[in-house]
Amino acid sequence: MLIGLAALEGTDWTRLHHAYGRATDTPDHLRALLGENSEARKEALEHLWTAIIHQGTLFPATAPVARVIAGLLTDARLDRGESIRPELLAFLAAVPESLERVENDLAVLERQAAFDLEPFLDAEDIYEAIFENEDAVNSFGAQATLACIAAAPILMDAMLQAAADGDAICRMHASKGVVKFAKVESLRHRAAELESQLLALARETSNSDERSAYVLAVGELGYSPTTFLSDSSPAVRMCAALAPSLSTDERAIKELFTVLEAHAGDIDGWFAERPPQFSRRPRIYVVQRLIQQVRDFDRLANAAIAVARVTNKGSVEYEWGPLLIAAFPKRNGVIETDAQRRYLRALVENADLWDPKFGNASACFKRLNLPYDRDACARLVQTS
Repeated sequence: MLIGLAALEGTDWTRLHHAYGRATDTPDHLRALLGENSEARKEALEHLWTAIIHQGTLFPATAPVARVIAGLLTDARLDRGESIRPELLAFLAAVPESLERVENDLAVLERQAAFDLEPFLDAEDIYEAIFENEDAVNSFGAQATLACIAAAPILMDAMLQAAADGDAICRMHASKGVVKFAKVESLRHRAAELESQLLALARETSNSDERSAYVLAVGELGYSPTTFLSDSSPAVRMCAALAPSLSTDERAIKELFTVLEAHAGDIDGWFAERPPQFSRRPRIYVVQRLIQQVRDFDRLANAAIAVARVTNKGSVEYEWGPLLIAAFPKRNGVIETDAQRRYLRALVENADLWDPKFGNASACFKRLNLPYDRDACARLVQTS
């Protein structure tokens, strides 16, 4: 299976499609990745994220493009100006992330892919032609998916090479990507091998950002990075405590409580380079894990109050809103416990959270039969 420039030149792009039509524009974008024109490189990266993988959807052009990029990762021309290698690694990691969304198993995909798409490929508007035929739609998606599954071993090996040879940021992105690939059915047997490699990398590096990424990767693989709950870095301890296999481990839960109660406003500062596993601010992941595992809001209250003091209006969907829902499980708008009162008071004291035009927060309060009105809530905590 060709990769790199050989794959670029050996692919008939006129028979492939991306989110916006025929992939005839894709080769020029791929060549631009190695060029000196910074604007063209920027447009090429945008093409990858909008046309080749569009909002998590795979297209027939996705696998060939990924194979090209896998072969370019070692090309020094990627480092002209600001290196784009980390973003290319992130793009490769998006392939297995998109595969995770595919609901059909391999047998169904192969059956769907057997439908002959050739008569549709010459249509002036291929998407109009395909979307009028359910079998064609299914085949179009199945063929794209199967091509990515077939390419997965080569893509994974390219990322492993990047983990061995790249700089710290590349190694962090590669560690995330190889774990995503290890979830592909044909590559699951490599999980134990990856665990050993990632643990070795985590033990060897003195960079806490990098160590955090490796620990998160080990956790996502399904293993327990228990040793790192005693790490000297609070960031690494937090990442270890977030491992799914430690979700009910009391020591890990205690660590996450400490993270919020003592450091809710400091967590972002723990990272010079945030691990790529955190697509949002790290505190959100801690909040979500504690809400999932700790059903007693009395126990959550101190952590919730610490978050309320440092959060912002836009985080209502991810942290202070879910905590409010956890505080009022009956959704009756009645303050029945001191923990509820203390948390609502903390929200009242944070002026940034109150905006009568902010529909997301208003909807959250409405679900709980609470008024999304700062003065009304202030009266409520005083009189209840």
